[in-house]
Amino acid sequence: MNDQSTTSKAADGASASSSRCVTVTLSDCKADEAHAVLDYLSSLFPYEESGPVTPDKHPHTPTVWSATLDVTTPATASSVPRRPVGVHGPVEVTLQGTPLDVAAVHGALEDAFEFHDEGTVSGDQEREVQLRISSR
Repeated sequence: MNDQSTTSKAADGASASSSRCVTVTLSDCKADEAHAVLDYLSSLFPYEESGPVTPDKHPHTPTVWSATLDVTTPATASSVPRRPVGVHGPVEVTLQGTPLDVAAVHGALEDAFEFHDEGTVSGDQEREVQLRISSR
């Protein structure tokens, strides 16, 4: 009887965590470029509760911006306005999540930017992709 309750708790715990998330980090760019990329991605995939990490108004601005995107229910192409996304120089982007979820965000970036794959690291259930993006 105890074994059954332990199993059902494990099953419930696994099913309770149904959101699919990709962590996006941006570096080697200015704050306005990071915000432009994150705003574009958030129009396709909502931010998870934590939202983006934004720079403080201090003399030492951060060099990395981060957000966690919920890719469980991406926006449909017809509901997202096509707008140019501009960045002044190349921006380094790292995507982390399951292979399927990372592929969804990768495809969204491919639709809006010129980019070069800088490398991929794959684990059992997670993938990390390094990209360098720039405006078309």
